[in-house]
Amino acid sequence: MFKFFKNIFILAGIAILSGSCTQYLTTPPVGSLSPDGFYNSPAHVEQGILGVYSGLRSIELNQYLLLSEERSDNVWVDPVANGIRSCSEVSNMRFTSSLGDANDLWSDWYSLINNCNAVLGNVDNVAFDNDAQKNQFIGELHFLRGYAHFELARTFGNVPIVDHQLSVSEAKMLKQSSPEDVIAFAIQELQEAETLLPYEAGIKSSSGSAVGGQGRADKIVAEAMLARVYMTLKGWPFNDVAAKTSAKTYLEKVLDYSKQNGNKYWAPNLVEWKKQWLTDPSISNQYQIFSIQHTESSGNSMAGSETGGSLPENYVPKGAQGGLMTPAYIEAKLLYEYMKNSDPRGEMEYFVNGYDAFGATVNPYSNRKISIALEDGSMVDSWELTLITKYLPFIQKHEAVGMSYSYPGNGWPLNFPILRLEDMQLLYAELLIEEGQIAKALEYVNNIRIRAGVPTVSASSPGDALQLVKQERQLELFMEGVRWFDEIRYGEWVQDTKAMFDRYKVDGKYRQGVAIDNVVTEKYLSPIPEAQMLAVPGLYVQNPGW
Repeated sequence: MFKFFKNIFILAGIAILSGSCTQYLTTPPVGSLSPDGFYNSPAHVEQGILGVYSGLRSIELNQYLLLSEERSDNVWVDPVANGIRSCSEVSNMRFTSSLGDANDLWSDWYSLINNCNAVLGNVDNVAFDNDAQKNQFIGELHFLRGYAHFELARTFGNVPIVDHQLSVSEAKMLKQSSPEDVIAFAIQELQEAETLLPYEAGIKSSSGSAVGGQGRADKIVAEAMLARVYMTLKGWPFNDVAAKTSAKTYLEKVLDYSKQNGNKYWAPNLVEWKKQWLTDPSISNQYQIFSIQHTESSGNSMAGSETGGSLPENYVPKGAQGGLMTPAYIEAKLLYEYMKNSDPRGEMEYFVNGYDAFGATVNPYSNRKISIALEDGSMVDSWELTLITKYLPFIQKHEAVGMSYSYPGNGWPLNFPILRLEDMQLLYAELLIEEGQIAKALEYVNNIRIRAGVPTVSASSPGDALQLVKQERQLELFMEGVRWFDEIRYGEWVQDTKAMFDRYKVDGKYRQGVAIDNVVTEKYLSPIPEAQMLAVPGLYVQNPGW
């Protein structure tokens, strides 16, 4: 019995895999769940599914912040950090295949996939009360397995497809598939989920109670993820022309569902919009299509821990204090975009210019202003070391929206958004622009801007309109793991990254520690982690450029 409980703890993210599992982590994982003896009721199946969801918490930091936001032109990390810091290595393009965080991400995704396979491999042995319950549970597992393969493909490119629990011998022989094939498998999984899953109101627990809107995948979650997948295929480097039709179909499904259900997922005003970045999951789940769930007992928001630095006592939860890693700073050009319109999505909501913003003198850091050149040649002054606070639910944020502030422990249960309606709206606006419907496209942009209380925009050409959509995506979806993958599908990551490094030049020279020679097209993918390359020598082929 101990064996079974140990494996369930691993599945639920409660225990860390021990040194005896090193081989398990350096290949596509072999089964960590016992195939017999545990799954004998719907409650056991659900326990396994909830364990798979909990695995997303360990993925959040490396997938959406380190290898997305901190790699994009949204943030900049001081290239001369006080030690070897992953955020500095990634932000300044110095990282290599030996980056341990990338290996952790690879292992975490494949552990999640394996845990999906463990439950799927046993689900037919369980007697369910009704087909709807069984279909929902299977649909959730297909969603999670497809979602995982999609993220692996767009992050690492050529990765193995794991569609069942592997034996040790199978794991040692399973080769990489092309990103196109991996994404095709992900689409198959997500479409199966779409077929099997009900809408939110129909999501039930094993006991039959309603659990929709509590972070579980439903039909719209699957359709929104499919929209993202097809928009990825439509863009660079896939340039799949046929993907546009499918992307539009799925975007319309999501947007129509929202309209037909009282503008579901749309925060009607700025106060409600701000509340989703605090710690009431009922609010964040109301305004986010799908998000990684956090509770105080499960640990802090990892996003806040990575980017927030050490904030003053009595202003933030206890867990936000202490020696955290070198924080990411909001990039100067983006900072200027927030500041020029006094955009309330910016100062105090997403960033602060120094600890004095809290009226406190503890833990100060020295900020500095720099003069940067914008695309039109104009020069603006901008704070350089602005601190990101989007995922830190400090006291002033609560007070601004009339919410109480109480954190007796060390955690702050702030969910991390994966899919939001605004993302879907702006993706749809891109397609409308391609069809020449500029005015209709900008209605989506301006609805978001009107809610934020900033000036509306207009454009007379498709090119100008698309730039406005891109800018609004950068402003609205800041620090949500979207920007890096936008830059890739636009085919603009090289020029954007070089432009960012140019803004931080000193006396016409790149700062010490900026690896400008690494800013080359083929490095849009992360390298296959060195530990994976060495696990079975010759099995995997490294990505070009690494």
